Amino acid sequence: MDIQAEKLLLIEQLLRVRDLKVIEQLREVLKKDNNQEIGYEVSVTQYDFAKYASEAEEEYKAGKYIDIDELEKESENW
Repeated sequence: MDIQAEKLLLIEQLLRVRDLKVIEQLREVLKKDNNQEIGYEVSVTQYDFAKYASEAEEEYKAGKYIDIDELEKESENW
């Protein structure tokens, strides 16, 4: 069964749940899954990664970056 079919099956089961505690537990599991660690040597959660990406995009839009030519010139002095 593919992932979409599994999701649909889970949704159907969730619609039949009558115990609030079960739904709260599922919410906690999903919250932990959405914040799972990604990366290899550095421990970065998906939330942090999205935050860093958003901050980087804002810096780019504000012109706070250097292009490859500037970087190459700068690296000659390292």
